[in-house]
Amino acid sequence: MEKRLPGTTIVAAMDVPGQRERAPLGGDSPRAAFAVSAADWFVVVATEPGVTLVAEPGHVFNWLISGSERSVLLDTGMGIADVAAAIEPHAERPVSVVNSHVHFDHVGGNHLFADVAAHELAPARIAAGCDLDHVEAYRRIAPGFRASFERLRDADRDGWFVLGPEEEVRDWPAPEIEAQGWTFDPPPPVGSLVDGDVIDLGDRSLRVLHTPGHAAEHICLLDERAGLLWAQEQAYYGPQLLYLDGSDVTAYARSARRLAVELAGSIRAVYVAHCLRPAVPPRFLVELADAAEEVAAGEAQLAPVTEMFGERVLEADYGHFSIQVPAVETPAER
Repeated sequence: MEKRLPGTTIVAAMDVPGQRERAPLGGDSPRAAFAVSAADWFVVVATEPGVTLVAEPGHVFNWLISGSERSVLLDTGMGIADVAAAIEPHAERPVSVVNSHVHFDHVGGNHLFADVAAHELAPARIAAGCDLDHVEAYRRIAPGFRASFERLRDADRDGWFVLGPEEEVRDWPAPEIEAQGWTFDPPPPVGSLVDGDVIDLGDRSLRVLHTPGHAAEHICLLDERAGLLWAQEQAYYGPQLLYLDGSDVTAYARSARRLAVELAGSIRAVYVAHCLRPAVPPRFLVELADAAEEVAAGEAQLAPVTEMFGERVLEADYGHFSIQVPAVETPAER
């Protein structure tokens, strides 16, 4: 990929001369069959003009961000259903994909699109392949998500009513996945992004913020004029997973503090990738930065826990979120 100076204005990749023609949304692909239909898996709803939530409820949030001339689909989800078919009724303009990072639950539909961009570190991560142990672990635990959510919903209806119609969890289609299979082989991105790049959508521009920590290639997108940040896996209510291959708690703390300082007073919403809430308040960026710096400095109280994939990790619990880092092995455990 061509090296560029940071701050380059990027027009959607489909406008680059010599690039292969984009396949129609929902059209032919190397893996055309899916475990379930798009209608049965995705919830697609506009949150405000030009911003559409493309939710795989209880699993991951993707985002369709539109300007007057083109749109960006931020992440393509888990590959359980056809994300191109899901967004087709809402995609009035040409669509390019931008990956926040390349973990398996964010690139499952990449193969449906010809125009995919990611941070310049992403191709090496894609070439290395996804962590199949985590994929298999997710297959084991995901069938229990719905039952857990129903217990939460029943308790919520006992006088609290915090959960609205957007807070939902899809049933895991275990028999269909067993019959159809669930594989990940995303093609390498055709577009390379670096910190400071600007993606031009016409009357909307998105600035790329490189936020390593959860993953070395992780990026956020910022609409400065509208006051919107798409933080994806950099910030959400829930466990911040910093024990994965390629994670770095010190880098994460730097990224968290950067967002808290640079965006102070300038954004009105933070859109995210995980757990039940698709958005968190901007003040959370400061809370997260304070906590991440405490963990990175070795000043937080850490407790051993078993995380969602079954690994033993250390966790600093802050109530509505936590930070999980690798457990230190003793000589006897090595």
